[in-house]
Amino acid sequence: MKLKQPPNPYILDSKIKETGFLVGKDWEDPNLYAAVPLGGSTTQLVIIHKGKQLKTCRNRKSAINFITKHSKGKSLAKLPI
Repeated sequence: MKLKQPPNPYILDSKIKETGFLVGKDWEDPNLYAAVPLGGSTTQLVIIHKGKQLKTCRNRKSAINFITKHSKGKSLAKLPI
């Protein structure tokens, strides 16, 4: 019999810790964003994009807002003249 880790490994802790999340299609997506929990904090998340740390956010909602604003950056396409 194998032991499986529960979906929320912090379910028995008295203080709820933030779990990270990914935004993107799959692992090969060049526009993949990762929100990783900051060590020693219960709510802060670090946003990582293309291997660079972009920002440290206070909570999950601010991380989601930052990712949506950052992903709508300047368009690199050129219009035909």
